[in-house]
Amino acid sequence: MKLQAACCALLMACAGLTRAQNVPTDVTDAPDDHGAYLSLVFGNGRIHGGNAEGYRWMRGRTFEVRAGRQQRTLFGSPLPDSLSERIDFVHYNEGHPDNNHRDGFALQWLAVRRLGARSAVELGVGPYLSMNTTVIDGRQIDDANVGALFSLALRVPLGDLPAGTHLRIGYNHVQMRNVHRSDALMIGIGRQFGRSEPDPETDPANGRTWFGASVGNSITNMSGTDGAIASVLEVRRYLGERLEHWAVSGKFLFEGDDGARVDRRGAAAQLWYVQTVTPRFAMSAGLGPYVARNRRDDNVTHANLLITFQAEQALSRHTRAFMNFNRVKTFRQTDDRDLFQLGLLTDF
Repeated sequence: MKLQAACCALLMACAGLTRAQNVPTDVTDAPDDHGAYLSLVFGNGRIHGGNAEGYRWMRGRTFEVRAGRQQRTLFGSPLPDSLSERIDFVHYNEGHPDNNHRDGFALQWLAVRRLGARSAVELGVGPYLSMNTTVIDGRQIDDANVGALFSLALRVPLGDLPAGTHLRIGYNHVQMRNVHRSDALMIGIGRQFGRSEPDPETDPANGRTWFGASVGNSITNMSGTDGAIASVLEVRRYLGERLEHWAVSGKFLFEGDDGARVDRRGAAAQLWYVQTVTPRFAMSAGLGPYVARNRRDDNVTHANLLITFQAEQALSRHTRAFMNFNRVKTFRQTDDRDLFQLGLLTDF
């Protein structure tokens, strides 16, 4: 993920931090609040083994964005008061060592143990889909691999900020077969929110069809290319009721022309998990197939994967503003792309 997406997450997290709630907002305040968790941390680390070469430090460009849902049960069984669990969606960028610019997405299960009044320690593990821009045998590629992301973090409360806000000091270890591993230390800010009750004034109108449009910047993850203006048209439906955390969408993407490798457009379908943070603010993650034609590749049509990390702000019951980061993953070792978008959704 590029710097723009980090700024997006930071701005959205700050917006969430300032929203007042009439429910408990700390993991230590409620026995089973199912509240959202958000954090953003920065740091530095080092790669080793596998295809590591040259300068192996991450040059201080390491960062992690995570959003998750906390609960006090383990597979349905109650946990002691000092323990809770959480499922997080994570975007992790491993900085810029020589010839290895790797980032990716992880889904982590975390055990959270309270230390004292409000401090806590976390231990997390989960699968990690990584994408690495690197040169192998003189050829630049986008190398995709699946491994594991292990995380350890200490949460220290920040008393002058809203309840649940804390300093997050974390350690990440990435384990991969046949390619380099990495270790990093990071520090930043996080917040454990309490359970957010629906607000009739802003809760999405479930069962209705929503239409959206967004515009932003696209970057091809290969050298010798330019940034381009990208736009997206979208149709979405929040499922509601027993599937209150889920949505589905169809999109048409115009990725723009990078001047050398990619001028792609096509249609995508995505399944979304939507986590309400406050009555007006939500984070969501979407995943699905994307079939597109590339004008700079003899108009060849390919199937790709579209991964989206999104922040939504309700302006009214029928209008929502959003920021998102999209990764187009081709799995052909070339022409992966990042799109950073701003847009509006409205229902009719």
